[in-house]
Amino acid sequence: MSEVVYTHGTSNEMLGVMSGRRAAEWLNFLLPYLKPGFDVLDCGCGPGSLTVDVADLVKPGKVVGLDINTDQFEAGRRMAAARGLTNVDFRRGNMAELPFPDASLDAVIAITAIQHLPDPLIGLREIRRVLKPGGVVGIKDEDWGSLLWEPATPMLKECAELITRVWERNGGQPFYPRHLRRLLLEAGFVRAEAGAIARSFGTPEGTRWLCEHFLRGHFIEPNFAQTAIGAGWADPMKLAAMQAETERWADRPDAFWSLTFCEAVAWA
Repeated sequence: MSEVVYTHGTSNEMLGVMSGRRAAEWLNFLLPYLKPGFDVLDCGCGPGSLTVDVADLVKPGKVVGLDINTDQFEAGRRMAAARGLTNVDFRRGNMAELPFPDASLDAVIAITAIQHLPDPLIGLREIRRVLKPGGVVGIKDEDWGSLLWEPATPMLKECAELITRVWERNGGQPFYPRHLRRLLLEAGFVRAEAGAIARSFGTPEGTRWLCEHFLRGHFIEPNFAQTAIGAGWADPMKLAAMQAETERWADRPDAFWSLTFCEAVAWA
């Protein structure tokens, strides 16, 4: 299996976004099924804020955060140490080839992670493999077919199209989440439940934050820019113009942005 490419990158701004994720918000759909003593895997853990929250919930159960980028792990280790948690570990690994034995885990979480696999079904089958009978998985990914980015301009439309086009060229699946329930059943889970929730930004502070921490960074992120330029879809001047357009949009008094996250729980 080839290496997974994280199109959004790991800039300080993006890592800040990831570090701010809390289980109460991002895992609320799964929390009722996590029990003390569970051994849990966090796929695509990033800097580990969710990993550490889950470790606190399931202690004395063990929690492993898995990611292809090990540079982020130190932040997670610091968070765990600050909370006195010793049941957390971080390992490098690929979701398509999980380094765990069959039927060895009670629960798996994958938050904005499966969408970066060329074939989500491969990742879902791997998760099914490592879960014990009755084990549970919680998955959450945004579906870019739901994007609302207003007021629209021709260049903003180009921005949105380029983001998903580059993501797909890098092997990701920005439109797969609407199929999560079906794919989980195809992967061998015996039961799957799905829902959705929108994240929206419609205040001056909100749209500026979104621009600063997520949108404009795409156009300088190497995993994004190199693909866009290499494919002949943009040049450095075009990417700079797109970045400037997102900044102008963020300062508009009528700016609005919304994206729907699909979430699912399934049992092995």
